[in-house]
Amino acid sequence: MLFKQATAILVCCASVLQISAQKDCSNDHLGRTPLIDLTDGYFNGIRGGLYPEGSNIRPAEHLTECIEHVQAITPMDIYGNPNPNGKVVMLGIGASNPMTEFQQFIDFSNDYEPVNDNLKIINACVGGQGIQKMFDITDNYWSGVVNGLEDQGLSAEQVQVVWIEQDNTRAYDTIFPSAPNALVNDYQLLLHVIHELFPNVQICYITARAYSGYADPVDPEVSGGLLYPRDYFNGWAIKFLIEKVINHAFGFESEGPSAQIPLVTWGTYHWTDGSTPREDGLYLDCDLDVGPDGLHLSGVGEYKMGSLLFDYFKTDTTAKYWYLDEDFTGITTPETDVELRVWPNPVKNGTIHVDIPSTLIGADTQWMIYDMAGRAVLAGKEISGTELNIDVTTLADGMYTFNCRDAQRQYHARMVIAH
Repeated sequence: MLFKQATAILVCCASVLQISAQKDCSNDHLGRTPLIDLTDGYFNGIRGGLYPEGSNIRPAEHLTECIEHVQAITPMDIYGNPNPNGKVVMLGIGASNPMTEFQQFIDFSNDYEPVNDNLKIINACVGGQGIQKMFDITDNYWSGVVNGLEDQGLSAEQVQVVWIEQDNTRAYDTIFPSAPNALVNDYQLLLHVIHELFPNVQICYITARAYSGYADPVDPEVSGGLLYPRDYFNGWAIKFLIEKVINHAFGFESEGPSAQIPLVTWGTYHWTDGSTPREDGLYLDCDLDVGPDGLHLSGVGEYKMGSLLFDYFKTDTTAKYWYLDEDFTGITTPETDVELRVWPNPVKNGTIHVDIPSTLIGADTQWMIYDMAGRAVLAGKEISGTELNIDVTTLADGMYTFNCRDAQRQYHARMVIAH
């Protein structure tokens, strides 16, 4: 009888805990600036920006290395031999949120006609698979990845591009910079395994996690290693990692016969200060974009982050060498990608304003606005001033890309329309 009473109490307590485990939408606007917006600022004495010197643009030498690597990407047979009828495999690595984001990216890519016909995108993300579970090449995760490739008639030798979004779900350090530095070491171990297991990988794109401040810290399903502020430090860890790769630091060499890891560069940066829009318009709405636990994305959030990935890979200078058909992109792609300022962002009043560089004024330059499926939905010519005003009242709510170019540079801006 006592056992039954105790069991009933435990069940009741568990039910109460499950009911009370929910996202906290009041935990918003925590005051930290996204790396991507911190180009002229500092956090704890360290300058922001994705790359060194407060820049969000790849340094010239790093860009050159990236292009050299992606130019080597070619369709291969299952033995790793170049074959025009072979495949280029892009592998996605991560846990639960990365799994749904990357799947959304795959869905967009499947519907985008210019995508390379030889490209095969494989989602190898597994829920709960933190980076600390990927250090051993004999781990069941990796045997599952290889078996999954083989089930689709592919091989490890055909993997040439890797996308990663990861964190250590069992690390609870919230001190800066020790927390991001520890994650850099975790990434180094993961990259060693990738280098050994997939010998033909030319480039790894790493994405920073989204905001997790809405997550309920008492939810037993949410690992403490994923809670705020570790989400913010995740982006810093990637910044530190890429700087080590750029500087060819010991243990992070990616060039030549002494290479220990694949070449690493930035993918997308997903962190926002909750619902506070970044300069490019991205934000994470507690009610719409995240699920009941405050950590995992809702369908709307998955769509938003998948759109960000899709927009990145269809416009990034290095990705065009392998993601898109050669006939679509050619090799005249400008090697400098300049981000423009669009305001207001999100666009709510029906008109966007684009700050235009003086080099484009008076030029016979065509601009276009693309939706997430890559369709041109608006276009115009003859930019005559430093501010371009465009009526977008005919466009549906969603994420869009503004593009224009001259002979040397490609100019772009990402924007959200929310009438």
